[in-house]
Order: sequence, then C-alpha cells, then structure tokens
Amino acid sequence: MIKNVLIILVFILSACNNSVQEVEIKEVEKKQIINENLLFFDFELIKDIDVNDEKESELYELDNLQVNYFEDVIYISGLINTNACDSFTGDFKIKDDELLLLFKNNSEEPCMSSSIFKIRVLIKNPSKKKYNVVYKVEN
Repeated sequence: MIKNVLIILVFILSACNNSVQEVEIKEVEKKQIINENLLFFDFELIKDIDVNDEKESELYELDNLQVNYFEDVIYISGLINTNACDSFTGDFKIKDDELLLLFKNNSEEPCMSSSIFKIRVLIKNPSKKKYNVVYKVEN
C-alpha cells in the first residue's frame, strides 16, 4: 500500500515539475519578443556558398532589399550572406522617417562556411507611414 502511494506521489511531483518547466520556457520566449509591432521574422537558407565563389558578397551585407506596404503592414525581404552556423533574432526601431532593422546573432558556434539566407519581416504600421529602411547586424 505504501509503495503504491509513493509511486503516485512521484508521478504527481513529476507532472508538477514538467508544468513549471513549460511555464518557464514560455516566459523566456515572451522575453525574446522585443517589439510588439514585429508580427513576423524569418531567416530561411537559400544556398550554401562555395569558398572560391568570386561572386560572393560581403559578409552581413543585405542585398535585394524589397519594402512593400500593404494597408497597415510593412513587408520587408532581402538576401544576406552570413556564416552558415549563425542564428538570428529580429527586431526594429523607428526614429523619425527611418526604420532600422536589427538582426542579432545568437550563435557562438564557430563556422568556416558561408550561406545565403532570405530574411522576411512583417511589421505592424498603424500610421501607414513610409520609411527609409536601413539595417544593422549585431554579433
């Protein structure tokens, strides 16, 4: 009888511990959302770059930047050459007529190869204002 009670107690404590861990994980995820007007940020691998490729663009240079305004949403996309092991979170700041995209590298993993990634960002724009879009990569 005591053995059964102990087994049940272990299961209850285990279940409580898992739910606490899930709450802690959700709290960490909430803290990563810096700007509530950032609706979506995506960083998709397009292709790996050969080290000997003469057409290789500069590291962390954003190419083919496209900015589209749809009602009260701004859609921004572009291609960026980064280390293949990099992992980014996105954010933005608005000051006057300038929208600064911020890409923060979260990876500390050393990497010897490069890749081209497509960046996609959706930003809520309730004022329906058009901005000069610039970017900054933080390592």
